Amino acid sequence: MNNPILAGMHPDPSWIWDELREEAVLVNSSFELTPGLPIHVSRDLAHWTHVADAVRGDLAKRLFLDVAGDSGGLYAPTLRRIRGRYVIVCTTMRIDGEAALAAGHTQAELDAMNAARGNFVITAETIEGPWEGPYWVAGAHGIDPDVFEDRDGTVFWTQTRPAADPQWDGQTEVWTQPIDPETWQLAAWPDGGAGKVILWRGYGLDAVWAEGPHLYRFGGTGPDGDCVYLMTAEGGTGPEHSEMIMRAYAPSGFAAAVSRFMAEHPIDGPLPGERCVIGTGGDAKNRLFRACKRNPILTHRHLGAAYPVQCVGHADLMHHPDRGWWLTCLGVRESAGEHVSYLGRETFVAPVGWESGWPVVAPGLGRLPERIGETETADEPFGDRVVRAGDPELLYVRGEGSLPYIRVDRLDFTVIAPAAGGLSLRQNDAHGMDVAIDADGRIAVGRRHGSTAGEQVAGSAVGSAMALEDPTNTAIGLRLHDDRLTAFACPLPDALRDDRDVLMLLTAGMPESATIVADLPAAFLSTERAGGFVGCLAGVDAADAGRK
Repeated sequence: MNNPILAGMHPDPSWIWDELREEAVLVNSSFELTPGLPIHVSRDLAHWTHVADAVRGDLAKRLFLDVAGDSGGLYAPTLRRIRGRYVIVCTTMRIDGEAALAAGHTQAELDAMNAARGNFVITAETIEGPWEGPYWVAGAHGIDPDVFEDRDGTVFWTQTRPAADPQWDGQTEVWTQPIDPETWQLAAWPDGGAGKVILWRGYGLDAVWAEGPHLYRFGGTGPDGDCVYLMTAEGGTGPEHSEMIMRAYAPSGFAAAVSRFMAEHPIDGPLPGERCVIGTGGDAKNRLFRACKRNPILTHRHLGAAYPVQCVGHADLMHHPDRGWWLTCLGVRESAGEHVSYLGRETFVAPVGWESGWPVVAPGLGRLPERIGETETADEPFGDRVVRAGDPELLYVRGEGSLPYIRVDRLDFTVIAPAAGGLSLRQNDAHGMDVAIDADGRIAVGRRHGSTAGEQVAGSAVGSAMALEDPTNTAIGLRLHDDRLTAFACPLPDALRDDRDVLMLLTAGMPESATIVADLPAAFLSTERAGGFVGCLAGVDAADAGRK
């Protein structure tokens, strides 16, 4: 298999081995895009099939995706199977309340979302859906929720929030509390104790952004079955990203382990009604979770800024019945020149071994492998791909009223469409490149190149407008390559003729017959310059051409 296993924007992966389907099932974040929370399946971990999107149609509206800001919407899902049902826990973020009311959402809907701080649960009988919910988790606080069912049947909701009493900037804390899997509301502890219990604040001094937590109890060979493991990302989803793991001895259940610890070391939490299992000051050695001394178990931050894959972290573990233990995580492929990212965060995998009850990621290598398997084969050439209306990979920004977009999934990426429509390469509302025919029948190229909150987006024409002799038989194209963005015109490819369902053609390089209209540096479209959490998308406006 080749890394990444899911190219283009597929961030924050979470997966399970589904014994019923006998295959791995993986879900990703989707932010303000719909359909949302794409689900892929695979039996061999090398070949993945997009089988469903958990959030579409009316569910997308109930999750306020129609009024989500740039890089808002659906953050960091966790997928698990709980009591015979598939469960996804997630957070919807950056919702404009006034816009929501104006768009027809009720005040009661908005209040329920706000009471949960955007945290919700959706469930389904099958991966393909329909997915039911959202069940808003009142009292939840933070992002990156996890759901974990211990062997005694207790189900826990765990997530990260900014530290209530931080010792340094960027410090967060991971908390947990039982949750009722019938109502999906936070519940009391079996010992009758208070609600939230603070589990972790980071691996060491100055540790920032301990997030993406997952609780596990593993069976089989390698892990300690008497322990509950806590795995977290750390360092933020940037160059310092990493993955840490800890464990707590809990042979009689995690809830019992927490109660036993609190009986011996009663520590109040930072907010009223909370408890804590992390000692401070003279009690610093008294903590429930003990960290792996080899932490971080995965990072690329020590490989230098020139290493082509950066920002590695936000991981999830899984056991494959034939292939053993595996980890999935996000990573970022950067350009060779500017060392910036256009593709967004993608999904990678690595094999995992176990030593002394601790996971070892990519044994003998210590980083994400480029290829995994006994025989190394060259990458398959990037052949032409025709994108038609109804393609399951099409995405829409805040609903289907937007242009249809496709993920940019290669560092050398070309998209071609009929000149009668319009073409766009988008990073967010404020950063993009647009090619269209102007009022005089010429190809014109415009650049959206930045704004801050509350300011008007700056825009400018680039290149020189080119007159078209035969618009009906002409195509327009955009190529993203080598930190350059090139707009061009070319004869209409055969793949785009005589099929009203065809939206665009994805190909490699630029046709030999192309005429360049504009060429400029592309870094303004990178995540580093534009900000946010998504990758570039290529979209086409086919309405002007009378196409679907």
